[in-house]
Amino acid sequence: MDTNPSEQVVARALALALLRQSLVYLGTAEEVAAASHTQRAIDSLLRQPVSEDDRALPRN
Repeated sequence: MDTNPSEQVVARALALALLRQSLVYLGTAEEVAAASHTQRAIDSLLRQPVSEDDRALPRN
């Protein structure tokens, strides 16, 4: 994904906003496991910038 740094910041901010909103809905629906995974994704996103290796598709 070749984007400039400002586009990456916007994309990360949008992803974070959507994840936080989904966390609210999952909590309302009492989906504890899914909410836990979503919270971990949020924590991971806030911890460090995404590296080029993280963007690659997982290898099976």
